[in-house]
Amino acid sequence: MRGLIIIAAALALAGCESEPKVTFTDAAITLPDDPLELPEGPGREAVLENCTACHSPSTMLQQPKVSAEKWQSIAEKMIKVYKAPVDPKAIPQIVQYMVAVQAAGAEQQGAAPAP
Repeated sequence: MRGLIIIAAALALAGCESEPKVTFTDAAITLPDDPLELPEGPGREAVLENCTACHSPSTMLQQPKVSAEKWQSIAEKMIKVYKAPVDPKAIPQIVQYMVAVQAAGAEQQGAAPAP
Protein backbone atom coordinates (compact mmCIF):
# COMPACT_ATOMS: atom_id res chain seq x y z
CA MET A 1 0.00 0.00 0.00
CA ARG A 2 2.82 2.33 0.93
CA GLY A 3 4.39 1.72 -2.48
CA LEU A 4 1.21 2.84 -4.26
CA ILE A 5 1.15 6.08 -2.27
CA ILE A 6 4.78 6.78 -3.16
CA ILE A 7 4.13 6.06 -6.86
CA ALA A 8 1.03 8.32 -6.87
CA ALA A 9 2.95 11.12 -5.18
CA ALA A 10 5.84 10.76 -7.64
CA LEU A 11 3.47 10.92 -10.60
CA ALA A 12 1.76 14.00 -9.17
CA LEU A 13 5.10 15.74 -8.63
CA ALA A 14 6.32 14.76 -12.10
CA GLY A 15 3.48 16.80 -13.56
CA CYS A 16 4.72 19.87 -11.67
CA GLU A 17 7.97 19.94 -13.60
CA SER A 18 6.40 20.81 -16.93
CA GLU A 19 6.27 24.46 -17.94
CA PRO A 20 2.85 26.07 -18.03
CA LYS A 21 1.38 26.47 -21.47
CA VAL A 22 0.58 30.17 -21.14
CA THR A 23 1.44 32.75 -23.74
CA PHE A 24 1.34 36.44 -22.97
CA THR A 25 1.02 38.95 -25.76
CA ASP A 26 0.90 42.69 -25.82
CA ALA A 27 -2.48 44.19 -26.41
CA ALA A 28 -3.58 47.70 -27.12
CA ILE A 29 -7.02 49.11 -26.53
CA THR A 30 -8.50 52.37 -27.61
CA LEU A 31 -10.82 53.98 -25.11
CA PRO A 32 -13.72 55.93 -26.50
CA ASP A 33 -13.61 59.68 -26.38
CA ASP A 34 -15.76 61.31 -23.76
CA PRO A 35 -17.67 63.68 -26.01
CA LEU A 36 -19.78 65.18 -23.27
CA GLU A 37 -18.96 68.60 -21.95
CA LEU A 38 -20.22 70.08 -18.75
CA PRO A 39 -23.19 72.39 -19.25
CA GLU A 40 -22.74 76.10 -18.60
CA GLY A 41 -23.66 77.37 -15.17
CA PRO A 42 -22.36 79.12 -12.06
CA GLY A 43 -19.45 77.16 -10.61
CA ARG A 44 -18.57 75.37 -13.86
CA GLU A 45 -15.04 76.79 -13.89
CA ALA A 46 -14.44 75.54 -10.33
CA VAL A 47 -15.55 72.05 -11.38
CA LEU A 48 -13.35 72.14 -14.50
CA GLU A 49 -10.33 73.30 -12.50
CA ASN A 50 -10.75 70.93 -9.55
CA CYS A 51 -12.61 67.83 -10.67
CA THR A 52 -11.79 66.96 -14.27
CA ALA A 53 -8.27 65.75 -13.54
CA CYS A 54 -9.88 62.59 -12.15
CA HIS A 55 -13.50 62.63 -13.33
CA SER A 56 -14.82 62.81 -16.88
CA PRO A 57 -17.82 65.02 -17.61
CA SER A 58 -20.01 61.99 -18.33
CA THR A 59 -19.03 60.41 -15.00
CA MET A 60 -19.91 63.59 -13.12
CA LEU A 61 -23.21 64.01 -14.96
CA GLN A 62 -24.26 60.41 -14.24
CA GLN A 63 -23.95 60.66 -10.46
CA PRO A 64 -27.04 60.03 -8.34
CA LYS A 65 -28.96 63.16 -7.46
CA VAL A 66 -28.06 64.18 -3.92
CA SER A 67 -28.46 67.19 -1.68
CA ALA A 68 -26.04 70.10 -1.35
CA GLU A 69 -24.96 68.74 2.04
CA LYS A 70 -24.07 65.41 0.46
CA TRP A 71 -22.09 67.12 -2.33
CA GLN A 72 -20.26 69.07 0.36
CA SER A 73 -19.28 65.85 2.13
CA ILE A 74 -18.29 64.21 -1.16
CA ALA A 75 -15.97 67.11 -2.05
CA GLU A 76 -14.45 67.07 1.43
CA LYS A 77 -13.94 63.30 1.20
CA MET A 78 -12.10 63.74 -2.10
CA ILE A 79 -9.62 66.01 -0.32
CA LYS A 80 -9.27 64.14 2.97
CA VAL A 81 -9.47 60.50 1.88
CA TYR A 82 -8.21 60.55 -1.70
CA LYS A 83 -5.84 63.53 -1.34
CA ALA A 84 -7.40 65.14 -4.41
CA PRO A 85 -5.86 68.48 -5.33
CA VAL A 86 -9.12 70.36 -4.81
CA ASP A 87 -9.01 73.94 -3.59
CA PRO A 88 -11.14 73.97 -0.41
CA LYS A 89 -12.23 77.51 -1.29
CA ALA A 90 -13.79 76.13 -4.49
CA ILE A 91 -16.05 73.63 -2.71
CA PRO A 92 -19.05 75.99 -2.42
CA GLN A 93 -18.94 76.67 -6.17
CA ILE A 94 -18.54 72.96 -6.95
CA VAL A 95 -21.51 72.11 -4.74
CA GLN A 96 -23.63 74.89 -6.24
CA TYR A 97 -22.83 73.73 -9.76
CA MET A 98 -23.50 70.02 -9.16
CA VAL A 99 -26.81 70.69 -7.40
CA ALA A 100 -27.92 73.06 -10.18
CA VAL A 101 -26.91 70.68 -12.98
CA GLN A 102 -28.68 67.79 -11.31
CA ALA A 103 -31.81 69.87 -10.71
CA ALA A 104 -31.84 70.94 -14.37
CA GLY A 105 -31.42 67.30 -15.44
CA ALA A 106 -34.22 66.20 -13.13
CA GLU A 107 -36.54 68.87 -14.54
CA GLN A 108 -35.77 67.76 -18.08
CA GLN A 109 -36.57 64.15 -17.17
CA GLY A 110 -39.59 65.00 -15.04
CA ALA A 111 -38.01 63.59 -11.89
CA ALA A 112 -38.25 64.96 -8.38
CA PRO A 113 -35.32 67.05 -7.09
CA ALA A 114 -32.88 65.58 -4.57
CA PRO A 115 -33.87 65.64 -0.91
